[in-house]
Amino acid sequence: MDDDAQFFTDHPDRYARIREPRLQLVKLPSRQVKYVPEMNGEFWSLGEHDKSRRSILVWRVPPSHPLYDSKEIKILRVPFLRFSDETIADTDAVLLPILHQIMTDQAQKQGV
Repeated sequence: MDDDAQFFTDHPDRYARIREPRLQLVKLPSRQVKYVPEMNGEFWSLGEHDKSRRSILVWRVPPSHPLYDSKEIKILRVPFLRFSDETIADTDAVLLPILHQIMTDQAQKQGV
């Protein structure tokens, strides 16, 4: 079980969390193995930025969602850039509206 799934198992009342990106071990096509920052490509798509501003919003699919599966925890990870001096409280009351706004904006961009 990964760390995010373990977090939601330990905190069943929570549906969102914010955390720093971690290093991940990846295998390259040349069969080399190295550590790279988590979601590095997704952060590139957000434009030029200071790497210290990177965070990952993690959302657990609630029971009311069509993709909910009672046998496993479904998790969505969203790259997020904080303002340079911004601190974001790690509570559902703060994070869920941010995630909702990100998803709404993306749906409107794609014409859904």
